[in-house]
Amino acid sequence: MTEPARSGGGLLTLDGSAPAGPLAILYTGGTFGMVPSSRGLVPNPRLRNEIEALMAVVRPRGRRAVDWTYSETAQAVDSAELDCDALGRLADQIREIIVRDDPRAVVVIHGSDTLAYSASFVAFALADLSTPIVFTGSQRPIGFEHTDATENFALAVASADGTDANGVHIAFGGRLLPAIRATKRSTESPQAFAAPRPLAGEPVGVDRRVATALRRAAGSPAPRTGLVKVVPGVNAAQLVAVMNECPTGIVLECYGSGTAPMASGGLGAAIRAATERDTVVLAVTQCEDGPVTLDRYAVGSALAEAGAIGAGDMTSEAALGKLGALARAGFTGAELRELLGRNLLGERRG
Repeated sequence: MTEPARSGGGLLTLDGSAPAGPLAILYTGGTFGMVPSSRGLVPNPRLRNEIEALMAVVRPRGRRAVDWTYSETAQAVDSAELDCDALGRLADQIREIIVRDDPRAVVVIHGSDTLAYSASFVAFALADLSTPIVFTGSQRPIGFEHTDATENFALAVASADGTDANGVHIAFGGRLLPAIRATKRSTESPQAFAAPRPLAGEPVGVDRRVATALRRAAGSPAPRTGLVKVVPGVNAAQLVAVMNECPTGIVLECYGSGTAPMASGGLGAAIRAATERDTVVLAVTQCEDGPVTLDRYAVGSALAEAGAIGAGDMTSEAALGKLGALARAGFTGAELRELLGRNLLGERRG
């Protein structure tokens, strides 16, 4: 993995006490730091000076002094350009920062388009770590009129320094949302993200076996996964094409409680053939609320009989993140299916 650019930050003195680990800030690109070009907004490759100016006026909520550090990914990008490998590299860089610096928290500045996908993947890929991680971004860049970048950054810093940010969260539009339940809902509103599905109760967490596998996965290539949205007219050939490109697995975004055109679209045989060669088909619902219940309707039962796994009420972003992180950690077959069916972090009920 490329060594991140890193530079010392400033000491934010809230009282006379000693620092308690740095607040690590990682810049990846996105609207937050974009600048105009002849073809539209493009990422600023460096944001060190802008972050220093923000940190001069932003104060964490904690009562202790906070040292902070600044890092960048190898290249600042529009988040629309992220692929599965980039998600793996991002998780690895955050892990490296945590292991190296032992920060009190990590704030990740990220483009909003794929922020929920990245934050969900990181939540599962780093589920063995306890350091709070808060993703943030903006709808308008720093320095633009009516920018929301400063407010979102202040919320992220305050939340990361508090005790309410355990796990991975998204700080955006005045709200702190659990990454594993969040989705982007608007291209214009300052409240770009929502988490309409509350955290599921009684998460079991990751045991030592899973934690060890996640740690050992650092540096490994990320498996290619995909998402197929069920629509009228979707057919087996379309599904097979995606599954051939994503042999690890796909998320199938179904109607209602988990239905799809199994007979008219010929999906049954395609799904059965894929799952028999250990390609995961994880069924989520297109609905904002309610879980997948595959045995409610006959077509849903046909999905299950073909080998599809019901994802409860997981969001598509969380389902992709969980599938990708666990497969990257080396889980396959029945073991992977069993972990996908468990509520590890509060990501699913049902």
